[in-house]
Amino acid sequence: MSIILTEKAVDQLVKVMGEQGLDKTRAYLRVSYSPRAHHQQRCSIELKEHDGQDSPMDQIMESSGIQVRCDSKSHHYVKDITIDYHDAGNSHGFTITRPPSKWPADEPYAAAWIQEALRTVIDPEIGVNIVDLGLIYETRIEEAMVTVTMTMTTPACPMTEMIVSDVKSSLQRASDRINAVNVDVVWEPPWVPEMISEQCRAQMGWR
Repeated sequence: MSIILTEKAVDQLVKVMGEQGLDKTRAYLRVSYSPRAHHQQRCSIELKEHDGQDSPMDQIMESSGIQVRCDSKSHHYVKDITIDYHDAGNSHGFTITRPPSKWPADEPYAAAWIQEALRTVIDPEIGVNIVDLGLIYETRIEEAMVTVTMTMTTPACPMTEMIVSDVKSSLQRASDRINAVNVDVVWEPPWVPEMISEQCRAQMGWR
């Protein structure tokens, strides 16, 4: 795991440690990633004080003298990020630069009709549409072709070919201006149940 803290970020974290009265020998930065959060809030940081017990789920590293921890679920998403601090004008705060291709696109749908068309595609094993499952990472429209970047709930999903075929059919039916649909199935970032929409989780009785 490699998380980079800029000099400004380190200076601000040390300042906050002092303001909060944290013991610098025990203070650490907790970095977390939540796929279900709004895209601007997916990755979060929090200064905490170590209580003497290490969690077996934690990945631990040090960056510029600051101990950094993240849980194993967040590890894939937060490794290789850069944390900076800006204080220009009236705007100030920490910024997080994500690594390329690690997180789904902020807005995966190039047009509203694409999202609605893809809602008609159901994962037959789960019985939920692929939009609410969080399988769609990005869509693009280039002239008369739509490109869909998506994933499956598991690389071993036996329904991959059928779902890909349904994606192509749904989009071609939805617009007479589309001559071709390209579907790119990727495994980075990996799908996790937290990507399921809140409404769908409630309907399924999941917390």
